[in-house]
Amino acid sequence: MFAEARLAGTLPVSWVAALIRRRAVVLLLSAVCCSPSQVCAGHPGIIKLEDAHTWRIDDGEYLEAQFSIELSSGAEEAVRNAVPLLFELQVQVVEIHTWLWDSVDIEFTEQRQLQYHALSESYQVKDLNAGTQGNYSRLDDALRAAGKIKNMLLTEQPLDRGPDYSIRLRGSLDVESLPTPVRLIAYISSDWNMVSKWYKWQLVR
Repeated sequence: MFAEARLAGTLPVSWVAALIRRRAVVLLLSAVCCSPSQVCAGHPGIIKLEDAHTWRIDDGEYLEAQFSIELSSGAEEAVRNAVPLLFELQVQVVEIHTWLWDSVDIEFTEQRQLQYHALSESYQVKDLNAGTQGNYSRLDDALRAAGKIKNMLLTEQPLDRGPDYSIRLRGSLDVESLPTPVRLIAYISSDWNMVSKWYKWQLVR
C-alpha cells in the first residue's frame, strides 16, 4: 500500500494506470495458465471441411458447406467462461489461368460469433453477416451452427464462359478478436492456432 501511494505521488496518473493494468493481466494469465482445466495446454483445436457443394439456379451460383469445429481445451474453457469466439469462413471463386497465377474473382467472409450465456445456460451463435442468431443447449450443436454456410449466393451474373473457375474454402478462429488476456495466451499456445487448410475443387458449369 505504501509503495503504491509513493509511486502515485511521483509518476503521472497514466503511468500508474498502465502499471496496474499490466499487473492485472499478469495475474490473470497466471491464474488461467495454472488452473486445473489447463487453458494453456491440452488438445489442439481443429477446423476442417466436412461437406460442400455448389449448384445453379437460372444464372446464379449457390454454395452450401459444413465445417467441423473442435475447440482446443483452452478455447473450450474460454467459451464456458463467457469469452466470445469469432469464427471466419472464407469463400473464394478463383479464375484458373494456364500460364499465370490464378486470380480471386469473388470473395466472401462469413463471420459467426459463439458465446455462452450462464443465465440461460445456452450457447448463442450470431451470424454477423445476416444479423441473425440461434441459441443451443449443447456446445456441439452450437459449433455445428457456427460452421454452417447455407444457400450462399456466389454470383447473380453468369461467369465468363472462357476461363475455368474453382471454389476455395477455409475456416479459422479469429485470434485478434479475443479479449487481450486470452489473446496473449493464444499467441503463445499453438493449440489456439485453429485454421483449416484451403479446400479447392473445380466449379462445374
